[in-house]
Amino acid sequence: MGHSYLLLGPEKGLKEDAIKNIRSQIGQCDVSKFYAFEDYEAELFAQLNNNDLFAVHKLVILDEVQDLKTAEKIKPLVQFIQNPSDCATLVMTSTELYVNSALMGAVEAQGKDYVLKFYELFESKKNEWLSNYFRRNGLSIDNKAITAIIEKVENNVQEFENTCSQMVIFLKTMPDKQSVTYEDVEEFLTHTREESEFTLFAFIARGKLESALECLHTLLRTKDSASVSSLCASRLSSYFRRALSVQINVSNGCGMSLRYGEDNTAFSKKVFEGDRPISMPKDREIYRDCCSTYSQRDIERILVTLAEYDVKIKETPVVLQSIMLERCIMDVICRKGRHGRTLEFAKL
Repeated sequence: MGHSYLLLGPEKGLKEDAIKNIRSQIGQCDVSKFYAFEDYEAELFAQLNNNDLFAVHKLVILDEVQDLKTAEKIKPLVQFIQNPSDCATLVMTSTELYVNSALMGAVEAQGKDYVLKFYELFESKKNEWLSNYFRRNGLSIDNKAITAIIEKVENNVQEFENTCSQMVIFLKTMPDKQSVTYEDVEEFLTHTREESEFTLFAFIARGKLESALECLHTLLRTKDSASVSSLCASRLSSYFRRALSVQINVSNGCGMSLRYGEDNTAFSKKVFEGDRPISMPKDREIYRDCCSTYSQRDIERILVTLAEYDVKIKETPVVLQSIMLERCIMDVICRKGRHGRTLEFAKL
């Protein structure tokens, strides 16, 4: 008979390992994945209620279940958990340690082994994990190099393993290489880090002008110039609009705590159409820092500034668009959207 599992907590890598273990116990199966913030119900329950005698077992994963708040979303899941199908296994995941009590109660009723919590590693455990990983691969690593990895790589076992496995391959190409230094880590991460629009937003959100401009030029070198030139109207605007939602939620009394179990509804409550919950701890930290760097009025001005620059960039010859993008980022970070003159349009 299929069972339902609830995998909770911020440690993504260990949760992925748990899902692999569940899948190995099931054997041959089809895997489907859904997200709680989408309209998933019809397809998900079609998979779960797959009662064909000759059908392959279904492993159905529902991510971000901390976003399930209403009875119409929760009740059907509870009913399935209490009356499971022989042909399907349900795995629900959350970055939070606690979710709706009805869901947790229904899964716990199957037995204590079906609700699993995965905590982020303590600093000492991260150090130990990294030291052991490199030792198993024939390399020692100094404390400064370990600190650099912890600071620059998302803190979960999956990301550590992905990065460190690639780093080992890179270092093994060096003759007689026996230890990993801070310089090795910096060189490897600098040359392999893939910049993205969200990386650029993270630097802008924290007011880091030099890093933001460096990131911008990396994007201009490595991506299609037309897609980068649309940054202002599309990606950066959407990130700042989401930050404005967080600011509005905070002004309405919502909390933006990064501690599990404390009020963090500012990251999940919708203000504008299209808002999605900010669920990853690292992303929440970036948005929290943005709200600390810029006031609500600053973000409103920045959105107007981005709209204005979008028009200017489209009117500017391609060879000069990088200069216009630099000016845009400087107006956002250094002037927080303020202008010494009246904006041409789109006032708030």
